[in-house]
Amino acid sequence: MIKLIIFAFLMHQCLTVDIDPNTFSNYLDVRMNHLHVEWLLNLDKKIVNGTAQISFKFLKHTNYIDLDVYQLDILNVYLVNGNPLKHEIQVVKEQSLIQGDRLHIILDRDYNPLENIIIRIKYAYDERARAVGFLTKEQTYSKKVPYMFTQCESNNCRSIIPLQDTPSVKFTYTSTVISTNPLIKAFMTGEQIASLPLIGQYGLESTFYSYSFQLNIPIPAYLIGIVAGEIEQKHIGANCYVISEPFYLDDYAKELDELPFFIEKMTEYIGPYIWGDYKIVILPQSFPFGGMEHPLLTFASPVIIVGDKSGVGTAVHEIAHSWMGNTVTGNNWSNMWIMEGFCVFLERKTYKYVRPQDYDIIEAINGNFNLISAIQGFTDPDQKSYQTLHPITSWKNPDDSTSSVPYERGYQLLYYLEQLIGEENFKFMLRQYLEHFKFQSIDEDDFYKFLLDWVRSNVKVNTQKIIDDIIAIYKPWVYQEGLPPKSIDFKTPKYDEAVALANKWITQGQPQNADDYINYMPNQKMIFMQQFLDNYTKLTHQRLKELDDYYKLSGTKSGPKIAFKWYKTVILCKYDAGLEAVHAFLQSLGVRSYVVGTYEVLIPNYPNQAEAWFAQDKWLYHPLVANRVEDMLKKKIKRAQITQ
Repeated sequence: MIKLIIFAFLMHQCLTVDIDPNTFSNYLDVRMNHLHVEWLLNLDKKIVNGTAQISFKFLKHTNYIDLDVYQLDILNVYLVNGNPLKHEIQVVKEQSLIQGDRLHIILDRDYNPLENIIIRIKYAYDERARAVGFLTKEQTYSKKVPYMFTQCESNNCRSIIPLQDTPSVKFTYTSTVISTNPLIKAFMTGEQIASLPLIGQYGLESTFYSYSFQLNIPIPAYLIGIVAGEIEQKHIGANCYVISEPFYLDDYAKELDELPFFIEKMTEYIGPYIWGDYKIVILPQSFPFGGMEHPLLTFASPVIIVGDKSGVGTAVHEIAHSWMGNTVTGNNWSNMWIMEGFCVFLERKTYKYVRPQDYDIIEAINGNFNLISAIQGFTDPDQKSYQTLHPITSWKNPDDSTSSVPYERGYQLLYYLEQLIGEENFKFMLRQYLEHFKFQSIDEDDFYKFLLDWVRSNVKVNTQKIIDDIIAIYKPWVYQEGLPPKSIDFKTPKYDEAVALANKWITQGQPQNADDYINYMPNQKMIFMQQFLDNYTKLTHQRLKELDDYYKLSGTKSGPKIAFKWYKTVILCKYDAGLEAVHAFLQSLGVRSYVVGTYEVLIPNYPNQAEAWFAQDKWLYHPLVANRVEDMLKKKIKRAQITQ
């Protein structure tokens, strides 16, 4: 009877209506439940030798296991008793450089449901791994030793580990990282523990240093991360730590000393934080995202360190992932909003407790601008579904569908539902949602059915009307292209103030109250800048010069979000005098949204500069960013050839 219950649970985990089209694994037949990985680092040569030991449970009768790989050198596959297993790399529909390949492993016999197997895979990866950012020692502050970090979301973990690379599959894991240089320390997802015995043979003749980690809460592959180099950690209070290169550590720790307060306020709203320590790594500038929510080891770009704590909203977002995304996960990349929309909702709820009045509303207004821009940008027929909360990612790199849509369209759906159900009711619904789906991977329909059942059981006033409203809007909100079916009017006088000041500049020149801008909240300044971006056709070069001279916008230290809007305006207005500052901006960071977003307007307006700058600066960027910009430039060249 117990076996039947376990089997039913596993089938529930794997057999969802919305299967993952972005994995080549046979995860519906056999499911990994524990991973142990060992890595020997050779950062000078940008090579990592590894051994993966994976425990599987069978769900169906089968005699093979398929795993996801991307540009891995597979050396051998064998059982724990040493017996080798036949295997081959299978190319699937020319996907090798899009999603990778299939590692097909022939087992030693037929296996039945509920049986277990442990296999080991000896392999290596190098700078072809698109999850990895390898930095030379010259790219670090001290210039003493090289540095590496990973970014596995969306489906890039397959480039560093052969495994079932799908958010549908969650597993516990342990790891050991081996370094032969005492200056190179390593941190990984999970809790650091005493060194584990090695299972692989690495020919270690000299002294080596090992770092071991474990995580007993199941996670999907995309949440595995490593950072290695000359790095240290500093305790900043409660269960919180900051990790960075030593030179920056004290400044970063000071900027982020509110993290314990953020966690405290978030738990008051949503419930206990279950993961243990909270560590945040401030990475070098080439990190491709603002942040990444690995459990116990958030990664963040240095762009969040502005000097006035205005950039640490990224940390609030990544903390919120501890509940939304890491505890309950979307089961594929078409359901990314299950991670990101819910996360933005919790992030903005927290702002009510930790930021000035209406800060959350201004964030929602800025988010709506980003949503509209993203939807308008997906014009190609094969990208139309990217406007929705359920993008079609079959035979594509799901990274290509990533935009502000799952964040902001998802947030707005949840905000609208909260207005229907009531704020207090919605809070309790979210808490019960987390408990009901704890450690599971779900699709949008799972949440939809849960929500309707919850309303029927818990809402006592206007119950049927609320249910009818949910039924009317939910599926169109998820699947309908274009803007959401309901527009939400986020209002605050702070928005009106910023727009009015910008309009005075546009129509009259420098207004008497120009200094009001100085006292705006950082996200209120973004509203001010957005108004120029939306009305760039009304701006003369002289007006741009006046704005720049008065507010010192070029080279601004007010953070990348404000700078990004300013530089896009400069490009669209073809203000040549500002181009040098635009180039410096692109050289100063590696965050994909800023780099790609800037090149999106640079390529059609300054195509020669775009090509020249990228050729010069490509080495600064993580492969995920460089590849995207390169694709954009190739499409531009192809369009030019067609029109000739």
